[in-house]
This record gives sequence, structure tokens and C-alpha cells, in this order.
Amino acid sequence: MPNLIRPVLPGEVEIAIGVIGNRAQTQILRHLAILGPSAIGRLQAAMEISRPSLNRHLDALSKAGLVQTDPPPGMRQGRDVVYAVQLARLRGLAREYISYVEGN
Repeated sequence: MPNLIRPVLPGEVEIAIGVIGNRAQTQILRHLAILGPSAIGRLQAAMEISRPSLNRHLDALSKAGLVQTDPPPGMRQGRDVVYAVQLARLRGLAREYISYVEGN
């Protein structure tokens, strides 16, 4: 069986593909965009996803700059962390992805 060779892509394009190609992360972003900032319990109930899985997806989205927490990490006291989608960042990634596909 031949080895899979992954093309080298610009970093922003890699991030866009990771999000666009991930159904759970896309649903998280959609939920936050439509219903507004949400605590993890509300997200979990709406998505019917395990807490560990949701945490992994939120961590990936946070590292990509696509969700922001309030309060930010390191400033938290208690359990109520609210997540909000960063639509400007998402739009920027979409532009980078489209530009790459178009050959720019």
C-alpha cells in the first residue's frame, strides 16, 4: 500500500481544514453563533456529546482562536466558564482557505 503524502499547506489553511472537516467543531461554532455565548453544560446538552469529547473540541477551537472563554484561562474561579465564537477569526480563516483554493 502506498504511503500517504500530505501536501504542505499554509498554517491558516491547515487550521481551516481542521475546523471545516470536523463536524463536531462545526456544530459547536454554529451553536455559539446562533444562540450566543454558552457555558459548557448548555453546549453539552444541546449537542448530546460527552464532556471529555466536548472539552477536546473546545480546546482545539480555543487554540485556533475560534472560541474565547470568559473568564480567560488562569483567571477562573469556580466552574462557570462561558464560551463565545470569534466570528471575525472564522471569517478570516474562510478567506484564507478560499484564497488558497483559488491559487492566490
